[in-house]
Amino acid sequence: MHSPVRKHYGSPEIVGRILAAVPWPDESGSPLTAASLFPYDQLHGRAIQATREHAARLNPSAEAHLLDIGSGVGGPARYFASTYGCRVTGIDVTPEFVAASGELGRLCGLAGRVDFLEADAAKLPFPAETFDHAYCFYVGMNLSDTAAVLSEVFRVLKPGARLVWTEVTALTGEPHFPLPWARTAEESHVGTVEQLTALFEDAGFALLAIEDETGSHVDLARKIGASGQVPTAAEDQANHVVLGADFVERRKNYIRSLSEGLIASTLVVSMKPD
Repeated sequence: MHSPVRKHYGSPEIVGRILAAVPWPDESGSPLTAASLFPYDQLHGRAIQATREHAARLNPSAEAHLLDIGSGVGGPARYFASTYGCRVTGIDVTPEFVAASGELGRLCGLAGRVDFLEADAAKLPFPAETFDHAYCFYVGMNLSDTAAVLSEVFRVLKPGARLVWTEVTALTGEPHFPLPWARTAEESHVGTVEQLTALFEDAGFALLAIEDETGSHVDLARKIGASGQVPTAAEDQANHVVLGADFVERRKNYIRSLSEGLIASTLVVSMKPD
């Protein structure tokens, strides 16, 4: 079931490529920090800028335990742990991502606060009411059964917990492929915002906010283009280093599809009722 996703994202030597890009170790002998990896490990739209904004919506306490759904190479988890002092458990179906996340967490001295495991988000290996909050950044487009995932997330969240979720939603027409999350239409699972929010409500979540972030994505891309930074801008570095040389084309198609009104970038903030 997950082989297309694993094939799309998986590749060898991820940690080596990231550390070569940082670079590390540096001449000063300074330890590796989570912040030094942020230009390279935030594998979602608007990268660290979006992570900061969305993390502020959760604003977890140092005692909180968060679930990262589709944790990639662990960038957002390390941001939460290093910024808020909380604990984060990340799950992903791509073995190379899970291995890289764990190694980078250890190198940053966060092994006690971040952990990662290979798991199916539709069959979470956790007891009910385990987590204080959860987030899912730009993973929904790879989920073939979002309803099952939301049902599982609802189960493992504590009452009163919030879920911050971002993903691409469909508007009119077919987007331009290849895209960051899929090289063909058959690999992409994108529905309308109405369909997405209905799934949240069906799972039992109370909707707190639904926001269209398309403009901020397009504006950032235009600013990067106007600055002449190609593709060494922070948002391109992460994906180019981790996801391969064709990412530049895939990102261009993403921004083009957003600009032409074919797709939108959507933020959903929800809560499990007390």
